[in-house]
Amino acid sequence: MKSKKSIEGFIDIAKEISARKYEENTKGKELIKIISDFGDKVIVFTKYKTTVEFLKNLLKQNGYEVAVFHGGMTRREKENQIEYFREGAQVLISTEAGGEGRNLQFCNAIVNYDLPWNPMAIEQRIGRIHRVGQKRDVYIFNLEAKDTIESYILNILDKKINMFELVVGEVDMILGDLNDEDDSFDDLIMDIWANSKDKSELKNRMDELGDKLLDMKNQYIKVKNVDEEIFGNLFKAGEDK
Repeated sequence: MKSKKSIEGFIDIAKEISARKYEENTKGKELIKIISDFGDKVIVFTKYKTTVEFLKNLLKQNGYEVAVFHGGMTRREKENQIEYFREGAQVLISTEAGGEGRNLQFCNAIVNYDLPWNPMAIEQRIGRIHRVGQKRDVYIFNLEAKDTIESYILNILDKKINMFELVVGEVDMILGDLNDEDDSFDDLIMDIWANSKDKSELKNRMDELGDKLLDMKNQYIKVKNVDEEIFGNLFKAGEDK
């Protein structure tokens, strides 16, 4: 006979699975709306290969041509899928493997279906389309579920330091001092997530981290402005000679 504690454990697991399925269905519907409203090519980034398959089936069922890209594919398979996306498919669903070293600027929109805990990984995703030679405005859509670790991370990156308005490379400059410490940004997030007793404490600790990053951003801007003034004056002095 199972103990009450064991049964409660199964109930908690079942609730978590049910919540995840609800979140996937909700985010899936929102993704379809984004793609439909945008009406042009879109790259959808996710952390998990299983999610790639889920989204591929979902979008195909809704009439979309879909290319996929993940680390488990051969080089030829990857190249074929990128070419399919370039020439025919409206949507490319990719894991982080698609955020590394590829020029996809023939597309100008990405959807972060889920968010990495490391801002540099997010910036790398954006860098696939937001680079020299991109002649169109770039659109970034972020999907989040309320009161999740992802929503707190997005609040920090978007509302606190305005990451999505920064030039590619500036996030690394802002987080430089943080990364010089013993723990990286994602290590700090993991520590906060693992050691918070409840959602209230999690939110408070994430807010504290956000305030720290805002201070770091302001300090970076001060240094940047001083550098621009110094080098600007030197350049002007050189022109006057």
